[in-house]
Amino acid sequence: MQDFGSAAPPETDAIGSVHSQAILDALPLPVFAIDADYAIVPCNRAAAEHLRKRADASFGVRNNQHAEPRCHEILYGRSQICPYCPTINELQSDHENDAADTRSGQDYEDIIEKVIPVRTPGGDERSIRLHFISLNTTEGSGLPTDSGTYQLIETLEDITIRQQKQEEALRMENLAALGIMISGIAHELNNPLTGIGLNLQNLQANLESMAPPEIQRRLGILQKDLHRASRIVSDILSFSSPGKPRLTRASIVQTIQKAIDNTMRLYPILSRQVQWKFQPDLEDEFFAYDTEKVERVLINLFRNSLQALDYQPGYVSIQLKRLRKFMRITIEDNAGGIPIEKLSRIFQPFYSNSGNERGSGLGLSICHSIIREHRGRIHVRSFDGKTRFYISLPLGTVNR
Repeated sequence: MQDFGSAAPPETDAIGSVHSQAILDALPLPVFAIDADYAIVPCNRAAAEHLRKRADASFGVRNNQHAEPRCHEILYGRSQICPYCPTINELQSDHENDAADTRSGQDYEDIIEKVIPVRTPGGDERSIRLHFISLNTTEGSGLPTDSGTYQLIETLEDITIRQQKQEEALRMENLAALGIMISGIAHELNNPLTGIGLNLQNLQANLESMAPPEIQRRLGILQKDLHRASRIVSDILSFSSPGKPRLTRASIVQTIQKAIDNTMRLYPILSRQVQWKFQPDLEDEFFAYDTEKVERVLINLFRNSLQALDYQPGYVSIQLKRLRKFMRITIEDNAGGIPIEKLSRIFQPFYSNSGNERGSGLGLSICHSIIREHRGRIHVRSFDGKTRFYISLPLGTVNR
């Protein structure tokens, strides 16, 4: 049986000086050299220790034709070569294609990284990050040995605990977001329901003495509060179950103009002193997107701009730019901007920068969800008292 009591690196002159070996031994990660026959040699103390722990677990999968265990046998308990090994899988062809680009005098190619599950001798499953360095095996390069040339340098890193901590942090973050959402839903629904309850209580106490016009006015308030509660529930459903977009080839210029017209019709007083700037430089292009949902995104962003301007003079600018694979829509206003510490939370449910109670608190979250449904992107910047939203929609096939 091979002695794994200490690191037995390939030729010292090939690896480097004694100082280089000291550096390798100081590394906490196991470093191995693997030759063309998949024989494995530890290059540092961590590698030797790792092999000692794995040696007993490899006997059940040993291939009898080998005098010593191969790398796949002792490291991963496999009787066959690992399917992700760079010497046999598709990554090898990538290296062959890149061989012409190898810098003069460089004895290695690109570093390959992969995360795999590995079962320990005790039966536990660990997540291991592997780094492979494929060595050039042309004449005069690589690490020479008595039997040939080393093909790979491999490092192993156990990232199980790190992954568990990341997953736990993600769970805590999701729970916190869920708590905020539940609190937001309760708050948003409580406002109209409280109004409905107070008005019904007032009607019940004063119905006989109340004049018909006052009754009608109270009923109108009830209807308005019921409509608001219904809209909040509708927004929650849209956010939680967005569904697939219904893609149709349509004119993005016409959709933007329709969204502007509908915003001005829905909010005539808010938009009275607002200058709309939309003069597309592009020809009218047609591509596949959900016209209703994209229009909803635009109206939502336009409404936010109007509410931020708060009846004051200002502008809302819309620009179109055709990129290689995306159509970019840029929406800008000069309503004062958004504090930088709030930008990272702007798309969170029930987050509001304006502090008003006029929306459901899900507007920007729904916008984000709709654009993601289209496999697009939306992000925001704020500077010099201005807010600028960038929407990128995939073009696909463009027909004019």
